[in-house]
Amino acid sequence: MYCFIRRRQALLLSLFLLGPLMAPGGPASAAGEFRVTGGELACVGDGEPVESQSPPYRECLQIGPVRIGESLRDVAMRFGRAGKEVRQGEVTLRVWPVHMDLPPGTSLPYWVIGFDEDRRVVSIQLTGDKRIDSYTFSSLRLGDPESRVRRILGEPTERQEVSNVGAEMWTWRPYPVTLEIKDGRVYSMRVSQAIGQ
Repeated sequence: MYCFIRRRQALLLSLFLLGPLMAPGGPASAAGEFRVTGGELACVGDGEPVESQSPPYRECLQIGPVRIGESLRDVAMRFGRAGKEVRQGEVTLRVWPVHMDLPPGTSLPYWVIGFDEDRRVVSIQLTGDKRIDSYTFSSLRLGDPESRVRRILGEPTERQEVSNVGAEMWTWRPYPVTLEIKDGRVYSMRVSQAIGQ
């Protein structure tokens, strides 16, 4: 009897946690995600457009656990010391490898996070050709097919070749959002405080 009760609790818990992902038409939008609605891209929270922020889409400017405006201290507590730092004008880019169990010699996915002079996050980029389920941007993951990108974000407003990696960069203006598509799959995701940063 005890075993039956534990299994039933586990089943109910899994249905509660996975229910939104099993909605018809794919994953339901979570709070703070971009979605194409009525042909337009919008930041939605709990399925409704977010209007209360300045800019109104700031809640959606996040990849995995990292948010625009977060402090360097918070990011460093999460990822440790950056492997590399590069200064670009008023922004310091810090690079963290994503630690995974991969064969020696395999390139690791990595974070490139930009910080302003106040040590606040102004840009977030996650790049690599290995899927990381725990790090998403608007329910998109590295390795997702471009058809999923179109279904969630719609058609990009601009496309530009990135010849050094054999990819195409997709942009959704006026939002500071870019994805790089390589071999039909998401290779890189980037959000920033404002376009051009």
